[in-house]
Amino acid sequence: MKEITTEESWRFCSSLNSEPPKEEIHQNEDGSYYIPISIVQSKLDRLFYGHWSFEMNREVFGRKWARGSGVIEVIHPVTNQTIRRNGDAAIILTGNLRTDSPRLEAMVLLSCAKKLGKTFGRDLNRTKEDAPLAVVRIEKRDATTEEVRMKALIDDIEDASELESYKLVVPPSLKKHFESKLKKLKS
Repeated sequence: MKEITTEESWRFCSSLNSEPPKEEIHQNEDGSYYIPISIVQSKLDRLFYGHWSFEMNREVFGRKWARGSGVIEVIHPVTNQTIRRNGDAAIILTGNLRTDSPRLEAMVLLSCAKKLGKTFGRDLNRTKEDAPLAVVRIEKRDATTEEVRMKALIDDIEDASELESYKLVVPPSLKKHFESKLKKLKS
């Protein structure tokens, strides 16, 4: 068995935390930067010698949106240790399930890969140096306004599985309304 040197491990960590080449970085219409999924997958293959896997843990589809989470697992090529990173993403649906589902999966994979290091785009859209988080004052919400908003949301949903995704956030005062609407959608 090959003896692992500190220098080898340090070199590999340095490669993960090096800035991505400028030609790998693309820009969205909104001005944010990203590395395309094909480049990220090729880089994963190259850096980890193909010893990586990705799995979606959860997908939730609403009428106009989808969100998901997943985990990437890589084998460190120097130490042979397994490294796992979780990620999540949300997208606006285009109405084409043939492309929407793979796009969500790609966005989740990108989220996981970014957590492996800068070379996967970890710091691309950070405009400020890391600093202490600002103190945020949370004002108490008017319960009636929230209930009106939630009732309108319940009334607007036309899909039972989408409605069920809100079950845990429905206030007690709207439970009967929620159950009635769910029963109607399931029948």
